[in-house]
Amino acid sequence: MATTPVRAAIYLRISLDQTGEGLAVERQLEDCEEIAKARGWPVVERYADSISAFNRAKQRPDYDRMVADYQAGRFNALITWDLDRLTRQPRQLEDWIDAAESQGLRLVTANGEADLQTDGGRMYARIKAAVARAEMERKGARQSRAQKQRAAKGRPPRGVRATGYTLDGELVPGEAEAVRAVYQSFANGSSLKAIAAALSGAEPTVRKVGDRTAVQDLPKSVPPLPTRSGRPWNPTSVLSILRNPRYAGWSMLEGKIVRDETGAPVRGQWEPIVADGIWLDVQRRLDDPRRKSNRAGTERKHLGSGLYRCGICGAPVRAHGARYRCAGHIMRVRDRIDEVVLQFVQHRLAQPDLANLLSQQDDGRVENLVRAENLERDRIKRARADYKAELIDGEFFAEIRREAEAAISAMEAERIGLAAGTAASEILLAHSPVEAFGRADLAARRAVVDLLCEVHLNPAPRGRKAFDPSSVRLMPR
Repeated sequence: MATTPVRAAIYLRISLDQTGEGLAVERQLEDCEEIAKARGWPVVERYADSISAFNRAKQRPDYDRMVADYQAGRFNALITWDLDRLTRQPRQLEDWIDAAESQGLRLVTANGEADLQTDGGRMYARIKAAVARAEMERKGARQSRAQKQRAAKGRPPRGVRATGYTLDGELVPGEAEAVRAVYQSFANGSSLKAIAAALSGAEPTVRKVGDRTAVQDLPKSVPPLPTRSGRPWNPTSVLSILRNPRYAGWSMLEGKIVRDETGAPVRGQWEPIVADGIWLDVQRRLDDPRRKSNRAGTERKHLGSGLYRCGICGAPVRAHGARYRCAGHIMRVRDRIDEVVLQFVQHRLAQPDLANLLSQQDDGRVENLVRAENLERDRIKRARADYKAELIDGEFFAEIRREAEAAISAMEAERIGLAAGTAASEILLAHSPVEAFGRADLAARRAVVDLLCEVHLNPAPRGRKAFDPSSVRLMPR
């Protein structure tokens, strides 16, 4: 009676877990090759994945390819280092048991043959898979608890390394500088897309809009920074950096700031990359409803669009072709007005008292304000609970809420005031502010203009064709 020749496949898996543990794939391969050689089985294919087998939601490309090849009859023997290298999912194991019973699959591991065609072999395999899964669940619980303890004490988190830091919380100078530039550029007004393009080393793009040429202005201060995956940066990855409170020196767990028993944010035991003020400034801009509802993007293409104001109604003007317009009130040539504004700004930047314009950043005061705001919010929550429990009446609850909300509003105003000027500080603190302003991207220039003056555009004088600079009212701040 003819026997079916054995055609073997080897499956390897290395767990890239957060602690850096895991069997070396090279050692797995050596052991599996020895098994095939000792049995005289030709190896028709080798499969390898670098991912955990614990989470079924994660794709294992080579595992899926191996399953398809087996179903197509490419091999009838499978060699793996251990059963938990193949799977830690009892449901997946049952699929291999079904295959062994129906098609005669031979499964061999470095720890011995698991004959899935016998009840004893199946029992061994099932016990092995159940034990491996239970151990992974216990390990996950231990790691979760350890992470919570580290976060509560302000220690650097384990796991995926954050851009700008080592796993021990030390700064990576080049990356940290890039992260700082990302925050500064976004605070200046650059879009997530433009920052991602700058990080990826892209060049400004030029496109035709009707009879005009539009150039995408990339933030010049953001240096190219390769990603760990080698793929280009995208707006989502930039957003994850901007939303991470760790860069302001606050301990974080599961995307949220960790707080102590008083509700105060826990400070991390590492050096912040950005100040509290600019981090809060960035969060304000990210949370701005106008930004979220504007699908075309919030990045401005012109110096005064949304920044200059109509001299009649006070509303922000918009760019319309080569002009600034407030519907029904004014229509002014854009380039001539920008010229007047830039001359004023450059003259102001050359003055010796420029440093006085920068508000004194007091990060300790910002932190105290954040803590005090949270205490007032907690006060409202406690009053609401007391009202529901009928411990206080509605009038007393309303009084507490009004007092707390008034206090929160006042503290928010002060905190925003402390954060003001962060967007323009890089230019104002430069050795030559005028030169720094000339080199700056559009978003940074807009931030400086907004800090130094308020611009109101009046209608052009009737009967005069020449441009009248006095129709541009500049109000120094």
